[in-house]
Amino acid sequence: MTSPAIPALRSLNSPIARAAIASSMARVALLAAGVDGLYFLFFLAVGSPWLAWINVVSVAMYAMAYRLARRQKLHGAALLIWLEAFPHAAIGTLMTGWESGFHYLLLMFIPSVILTNSRRKARAFVVALLVFLGALDFLARDLGPLAPLSASALTALKWLNITIFVTMFSSLASYYRQKIFQAERSLHAQATQDALTGLYNRRYFQQMAEQELGRCRRTGSSASLLIMDIDFFKTINDTYGHETGDLVLISIARSLKQGSREMDTLARWGGEEFVLLMPGIDAAEALAVAERFRQVVERTPVIFSAGEILCTLSFGVTQLLAGETLSVAVGRADRALYRSKLDGKNRVSIE
Repeated sequence: MTSPAIPALRSLNSPIARAAIASSMARVALLAAGVDGLYFLFFLAVGSPWLAWINVVSVAMYAMAYRLARRQKLHGAALLIWLEAFPHAAIGTLMTGWESGFHYLLLMFIPSVILTNSRRKARAFVVALLVFLGALDFLARDLGPLAPLSASALTALKWLNITIFVTMFSSLASYYRQKIFQAERSLHAQATQDALTGLYNRRYFQQMAEQELGRCRRTGSSASLLIMDIDFFKTINDTYGHETGDLVLISIARSLKQGSREMDTLARWGGEEFVLLMPGIDAAEALAVAERFRQVVERTPVIFSAGEILCTLSFGVTQLLAGETLSVAVGRADRALYRSKLDGKNRVSIE
């Protein structure tokens, strides 16, 4: 009967959101079916076959919920989970008594409801749950156990329910912890990465470069800057289409990434331009790196639906000078890049 996490059903327009919620629901249904399998074995072992066979119905309901979740029929899956959990808790409590601890398992709905609904709806649910538990407690104590267990069996059932509650609550906490970390990573990627190429974006590069410049000033070490521009990129877009242009950007970004060191900072500067900051590299070494990149790119074909094309890069190289700002160094590299373009493209210039 356990349902550790019922995901939100508020924002279902996004295919990604629907897929994530469906996957979560399917996992919940499998987990809960496994718990009901434990109940089935427990009640058979203590000589209560009627209580055991109730769990077969529960497993069947969770199997249907699992199938619905896999088909992304989310409201139907959620409804089945709720329709199983609350009646099962009520029946288990009335049959075996309040001391059995079946009601503990309903408490696991509270965090997921609070986290996935508005404050008003969450408050209404908590109040309704308190009323339900209060009524169940009153009935259970007034009527007494309708299918009483022996003292030892009741104690075993209570600790089974406590163990399930602690395990499932820990699972719920771990689930939301994982989701929080995933959201943080996603937000960090959106803030720092270019969506198309996966390289750093311009804003994050500027932040990283300023930090590196500060380190170079403190240590007196050298650093060099490369600005690269894809030659004839507008012609590529006009001739082969923007999808092919995107493939060109992705392919060249991959080549640059593979040829960079871990300590280097590579970014998409904007449009068809890339920028690379290389700490510990002087002007002569930077020229050699740029030439190596130039040769790799011109020899690497970009495969697309209609065939393949060869692209080239023009480079502007500069060594960062002590005390200067990033914008000054970028301006100098830009002038070198402009000279590469004027001199016929597919070449390296330094200033």
